[in-house]
Amino acid sequence: MVELGFVSKLRSIAQLIRLPNLMIVILTQGLLRYSITEPLLYANDAVSMSRWFDFVLLVIATLLIAAGGYVINDYFDIKIDTINKPEKLVVNRLVTARGAIKLHMILNALAIVIGFYLAYRIRSITFGLIFPFISGLLWLYSAKYKRMVVCGNLIVALLSALVIFITWLFEFFWLRLNHELFISVLPELKFVTKIFLAYGLFAFIVSLFREIIKDMEDLKGDESYGCRTLPIVAGMKISRWIVAMLVIFTILLLGYGQVVMYHLSWYMVFWYFLMALQLPALFLVVKLFSAKEQADFHFLSNLCKLIMFAGILSMELVSISI
Repeated sequence: MVELGFVSKLRSIAQLIRLPNLMIVILTQGLLRYSITEPLLYANDAVSMSRWFDFVLLVIATLLIAAGGYVINDYFDIKIDTINKPEKLVVNRLVTARGAIKLHMILNALAIVIGFYLAYRIRSITFGLIFPFISGLLWLYSAKYKRMVVCGNLIVALLSALVIFITWLFEFFWLRLNHELFISVLPELKFVTKIFLAYGLFAFIVSLFREIIKDMEDLKGDESYGCRTLPIVAGMKISRWIVAMLVIFTILLLGYGQVVMYHLSWYMVFWYFLMALQLPALFLVVKLFSAKEQADFHFLSNLCKLIMFAGILSMELVSISI
């Protein structure tokens, strides 16, 4: 263990829980609430929206679950990260393995308690069960499924989409408590549901091809420890083509969304999708086939993050266009 000062310890913890990714979660759920749900469902009755305090608890529970997932992932990846990312290694270098397990348990326990409190608030035990389910799934992912062909990639993509869907589920169950308001906003409810599904699908696909790119980046370490990721099993050539097809599919889906936006006269969002999402995605496809070194795939992984971030920011333009 390396002796650290207070500031260095804070940086290590921030690195362990992937603080920038957690900030994106906060931004995503905040924009979903205030740029999509509020203007479309509560434009004439803002006081009927779920309590701000409850929403903050929902965000905190989501952050705790995500942070716990990052911690347990690093715990199980100690040996692999020694090869793939030695400069970013935290567990067993800056934090003990036992300390990582304790932190994981605390984060998940707090998230589950908050989740069941929120379930009580919206009168839905099913909602509360989502949090222990995600916690268990993240453990299984880190311990087993991450090293299996495509399976781990699909789980991460699903969990990325859940950040969006859990925000919608909470508001849906809250709205259901007010039967008169629920009936009065039913037409808008269907439209909002489609928007959430669209953003959830976007998050799922972008996360999926980013995870495959990360597997291509980590090929050396994964191969050394017997992992069965897509690049190892199918080879780099096939993996490139699968990623390329997923990116092109995303571009086509965005194109379909642009047709809808054109008919709704959402011209700002139309052009934003072209400039901030589709063109960078095309650039990603071009660079994908010339990538050779680990640094090249790391660049592509970060580009995927930027595309995801740009997609999230488009919610504010949707709000302006409504």
